[in-house]
Amino acid sequence: FARPQLGSSLVAGTTDVAIPSYEADGTTFRVLFGFDKDALNRIHLEVPKASVGTCEGIEKAVTDKHGGPANRTTTGSSHKGEETVWTLPDQTIVLSCSGVKSLGFVRASLDYLAPAPAAATAAP
Repeated sequence: FARPQLGSSLVAGTTDVAIPSYEADGTTFRVLFGFDKDALNRIHLEVPKASVGTCEGIEKAVTDKHGGPANRTTTGSSHKGEETVWTLPDQTIVLSCSGVKSLGFVRASLDYLAPAPAAATAAP
């Protein structure tokens, strides 16, 4: 997994399973699967060739499916970004976007995270 920006709620990770190219909602992603203690706990979708409108399109697709985000945070230092978070009972979804739009340099990724262990055990 890519190293997250300063101020991100995500942590770096590794993967043994990947899909080099996967298309969803009109966007092509590279997919990485993260495991912890032999259980899937993270799916990381990275947009290899993000454009200026990529983040807005992904945010709209996730919002249409899951409702409005719970939180929005500024990330990065000299390379500014934004992290948008949807908190659901069975997962947390994090859209990370950064770059310099005026230069056409944009990075976008979408993470699906398993609920925290305390939240998972508290659910009926």
